Amino acid sequence: MRPKVDPEAVARLRRSPWFDAAWYARTYADVARLPLDPATHYAWLGAYLARDPGPQFAARAYLAANPDVAAAGLDPLTHYQSAGRAEGRAAHPGAGPARAPAALRRFKHLRDLLETGGLDAGPRAALAEMAMGEADPEAAAGAAEALGLMALHRGEVAEARAWLTRRQEISGAALARLAPVMAIAAARDGDRAAAETLAAQAPASPGLHLARIWWAGTEAEALASLNAALGLAGHAPVALADGAGALMDRLIPATPGGGGAAQGPLVSVLMAAHDSAATIETALRAMQAQSWRAFELLVIDDASTDATADIVAAHAARDPRIRLIRLAQNRGAYGARNAGLAEARGRFVTLHDADDWSHPDRLRHQVEFLLSNPGHVGCLSQQARCMPDLRPCRWTGTGALIFENMTSLMLPTDLVRDCLGGWDAVRVSADSELLRRVRHLFGESAVAMPETGPLALQRASGGSATGEGATGMDWFYYGVRREYYEAQRHHHARALHLWYRPGGARPFPAPARLCSGGAEVTCDRVYAGLMTMRDAGVTQLLDWLEEDRAAGRRAALVPLYDLSMSEEAGLSLHPSLRDIVDGVAVRVLCHGEVVRCARYRRLPGQAVTEPHRYLPVILEKDQTVLSPGAVPAQEVTETP
Repeated sequence: MRPKVDPEAVARLRRSPWFDAAWYARTYADVARLPLDPATHYAWLGAYLARDPGPQFAARAYLAANPDVAAAGLDPLTHYQSAGRAEGRAAHPGAGPARAPAALRRFKHLRDLLETGGLDAGPRAALAEMAMGEADPEAAAGAAEALGLMALHRGEVAEARAWLTRRQEISGAALARLAPVMAIAAARDGDRAAAETLAAQAPASPGLHLARIWWAGTEAEALASLNAALGLAGHAPVALADGAGALMDRLIPATPGGGGAAQGPLVSVLMAAHDSAATIETALRAMQAQSWRAFELLVIDDASTDATADIVAAHAARDPRIRLIRLAQNRGAYGARNAGLAEARGRFVTLHDADDWSHPDRLRHQVEFLLSNPGHVGCLSQQARCMPDLRPCRWTGTGALIFENMTSLMLPTDLVRDCLGGWDAVRVSADSELLRRVRHLFGESAVAMPETGPLALQRASGGSATGEGATGMDWFYYGVRREYYEAQRHHHARALHLWYRPGGARPFPAPARLCSGGAEVTCDRVYAGLMTMRDAGVTQLLDWLEEDRAAGRRAALVPLYDLSMSEEAGLSLHPSLRDIVDGVAVRVLCHGEVVRCARYRRLPGQAVTEPHRYLPVILEKDQTVLSPGAVPAQEVTETP
């Protein structure tokens, strides 16, 4: 089901000369992040927020000029079309359309090119110029912040400090938000005094307390900082077990016993594990220490070759709430979770990774929230991504060290089985895909994420799919994750239902890198170029693809980007191309893939002059014609 909107109202909106779907989608960035067409989005949310439906109607100006409409709580566009126009009221009364200033739009476009598009020198230079000289302070501050966070991500701590300091010089309003990453940058730069000064000047926050772990001199100081973060979020302190080992692996409740609710709805916790012998003890103990006692822990051993199953079996022998499910063949984390889902007996279901730690109150907090808020079908809690010594090592695009824990998603078990089927069996990102399905079916607000503070610590591991370069994610989407998101969004908006049969064929194409783990791809034709706007190059590409279809050739697309692109274009494939991507006859290639083809072509009339970080390796026969870090090649052969 889609959000509850009047279908007739949506149909009228699509016919309205004052509603411009393309303009609306470009103007409001959140539209692209939700699986709703622009008209449905406006009818569901945009009108409520008094957003402009197009450049010819200024909603907030209309309400300001017509206080009777505002007082009645009416949708300004509906009122204008039904009565206001006939009454002589102006569609655009003394105000321009509510678009972001040009400088701000340019900043956001440059940031997207840098982070998601994989350009480097050009956007960085343009953002630096904007940060140092832009008259619009919001755009200048945003540019400095983007450069600072990117530099910190790359380990360029001196540059990160300089840009974040510049951001504060332009506007100090974001100090509370950015203080944790600014303090971490100072600590990584060896400037403990500056880190402590920042921590003392900024308002206390759970993230700032976590940042202090970066310059903690002892285990006791690190633990005190973690407990300060937990306490500020309203959670009980934890302690460290005696002995050697990483701090994350020694976390235990400060008050032994774990007294809590023994009665109440049963929660099924699914834990997929493959060769997790080195970390699973931490995850098992964290679950056994939960204050919500009414749970079952289903550990699905995904054909491990180490002692994982033996460790779990030993715990299960002592705790009947733990069940071990052994898979004869490796299915991947999401395939394993689907196997556990089939045997889950709880009213609610949630997840826990085999290398992470959860606070003793995580389950209780989420269950009590759902029981007290029946308007929500599910909820998430928050986490921090940390190294084993507890130092936080990931931040969001806003600089936040504490963010949503996708594996904490708690839903009614029957809802998952009956309305969703289960998780898509890809290597990464299926948690967020399932969440988007839930929100598509039941509304964006159906799944809540209260600010819980760090109820879980996600272990940073270079061997995980999340931390891997090709499939990794730090605080922005790129490569295969971006393509997977675009493909699922396209499917969600058009599918008659969103139930996936566990183990069945995926109902939309996904990058091969997410499915096979990196097998070499072969195809007949590879086309590279700017593919976000319908121009002569894209028109030619559509003709080539039609020729390939008629000839039975397999084709693949490599989207490129350029600094000269208009910010109106965005970074998404043009809809005329997205409609024909099926993963078989036409597919999209991504960073991390190695592709052999008979013929490589660049779209005509395009000048892409800057190297890209996120490109596949393309071999035309045995010659490399495209690779990360190189300027995308022009057509190099004339082979038919």
